[in-house]
Amino acid sequence: MAASGRSTPTLAAEDEEMTLRHAAAGAQGVHVDIDLTEDDDDDEHAVSRDLIPGELPDPYTNDRFGPAGAQDDHVDIDLTQDDDDDERAINRDLRPSELPELERQHRPAGHTTCDFANASCGTIYAGSRVELVDGTFFHIRDIMKAPTGEQYLNGIVMKRTWQVMDKNGINGQLHAVLPKQKNELCMIIKTVNGKPGSSLDDHYLVRITLEDVCSIRHVTITNDRFPRHSFREQGLSVDSSNYHEIEGNASLVCRWKFIESIDVAARKVTAFVLSPLDESECDQGCGLPNLQRFTAFRSPAHNSHNSKTKPPRERQHHEGEKRYISADLLAGAGGATTGMITAGLDVKYVVDFDADACHTLQRNYEGRIRDVRHMDMRDFLAVIQGAQSDDEYMVDFLHVSYPCQAHSWLNRGQNRERDLEGISLCYSLREILLIVRPRVVTLEQTNGILTKEDGQHFRALIYDLTKTEYAVRWKVLNFAHYGNSQPRKRLIVMGACPGELLPPFPEPTHGPGLLPFVTIHDCIGQITPESLFDNMGLGASPRTHQPYNPHTQLRGCITRSGGEGNMHPEGGRSFNCRELACLMTFPLYYQFAGGITAIKLQIGNAVPPVVMKAVCEEVVRSLRKSDEEMGAWRPEVVVLEDEDEDESDMAATRLRGARVGRAEDPIVLDE
Repeated sequence: MAASGRSTPTLAAEDEEMTLRHAAAGAQGVHVDIDLTEDDDDDEHAVSRDLIPGELPDPYTNDRFGPAGAQDDHVDIDLTQDDDDDERAINRDLRPSELPELERQHRPAGHTTCDFANASCGTIYAGSRVELVDGTFFHIRDIMKAPTGEQYLNGIVMKRTWQVMDKNGINGQLHAVLPKQKNELCMIIKTVNGKPGSSLDDHYLVRITLEDVCSIRHVTITNDRFPRHSFREQGLSVDSSNYHEIEGNASLVCRWKFIESIDVAARKVTAFVLSPLDESECDQGCGLPNLQRFTAFRSPAHNSHNSKTKPPRERQHHEGEKRYISADLLAGAGGATTGMITAGLDVKYVVDFDADACHTLQRNYEGRIRDVRHMDMRDFLAVIQGAQSDDEYMVDFLHVSYPCQAHSWLNRGQNRERDLEGISLCYSLREILLIVRPRVVTLEQTNGILTKEDGQHFRALIYDLTKTEYAVRWKVLNFAHYGNSQPRKRLIVMGACPGELLPPFPEPTHGPGLLPFVTIHDCIGQITPESLFDNMGLGASPRTHQPYNPHTQLRGCITRSGGEGNMHPEGGRSFNCRELACLMTFPLYYQFAGGITAIKLQIGNAVPPVVMKAVCEEVVRSLRKSDEEMGAWRPEVVVLEDEDEDESDMAATRLRGARVGRAEDPIVLDE
């Protein structure tokens, strides 16, 4: 694999830009944004550094788990209680000022709209973009007048991209979640209880006063690719002598929106989205249709990693309903793979470094999975980089389960070398996305990644997605709400490539007012003697606990050496391998390779298939909807009348969608 220089994260304060910014802030007592590069973040050194020799062991080889077949009896396997139920890792509380703003009517009775207002910087109008005294920006939607005669503004706040989720950690400023490019902005939006609608709808508007306005600025709102529409197209560049002038006076561009979804009853922010703007949200003439953005990204010419000129093979048609193609990286024993298949996805390839896990997948899905790869991630990256055609590894849907042990708050750091090896794997994401180019990608992680080490590695994952122009949403899901017997809370990250619809999270199916929670009896009551083949009836050990009600959810924590949760309801023993697999919602006759320890390891590391099925069903629905919308679009010339000419004079044209045409066919396996 070609050296990427991205093995570990670099704090933003290590950049030349950030070093100068903090130096200025320390000297003047203010926060200063200093940008010394033309395109800022396009310099790979701005976001990474090469490892010092010997600093980090090889993150990709099987050696991190010892020789093949070696057993480590001290590795905990947590099947029940998640490691990060701390609410700080899951949601954030509303600030005192946020709830009144959300509940406020933007056009109260008796208030009237105005055509303009006179601010200290000059006359402003609905549609103007202004800079505020606090350094943020504002897209004015309405100019309102109260019955008292006082004027105020309704609109949308915009921040510089480096300010989105801006936070200082113990070692300085944390990794940015958006590319740090000079004079690039992002809309900041709050929505209540997932209320649908465009970011420009009234329920997202913020109220400010005329006194909050500092200056009038030229801001272009677009979803075109950087650096289109920016000051760079005017021949300007940034250097140490003019960065203040560029920042204070040059034109700005807004391409992104950051949406926080608020649960008003709980008074918490519970879900987040970072997404490029939709065409309908852009300035007239500055928005690109989804089909154009989608086609540009999925074509090989979009990605510079590969210089091959062989065109992608023609995609074939399935008879009847389309089936989308998927892949599962770091697949383990196939928990996610099983959910993908049961949701109707075809699986093109799976990759894992564990031989037993790969044998498990081959036993269960021979003939249904095209390729099971037993290899480490470095070898896989080398393989896909050397592929014979640009679309050989392209898929519609990709799932990646990066190692989570290092991000768990239960991890006491007794094996820091292994932790660093697992962490470093996460920094392969952007390289994979640029080659595989999935329409939708999902990641599953312990929610400890949100707060451990200041959430630095989580922020780097989000950055890799947005740097690759993926829209991304994230939320902590309680797996019990989707039919799992364990109230396990895990972070799910979902991304969509340019032009693709970003799928929603699945709605809960179990809980108050829904289906009853799945119990221990629901899972293990189905077990038959015939299902206890190989080692699956083994693995139980004596326990001293008393019998308890099996019609409850699994409780406590199960580890390889035992644990408070590893107690059979009958009393006197722990769960055997088949019972553990059923509690993780694997199919009753699912076959596992390896000995008892290897089987328990595979089960404990798995994504519950029932949860992944729910996620993938939403993905499939979203892909079909996206295909329908893009297939129903084509440019149509519409004649507009020129106000200064006769009605018959055709003076201008514009484009609009017409319901004709075809969607892109899904990728299909060779017949």
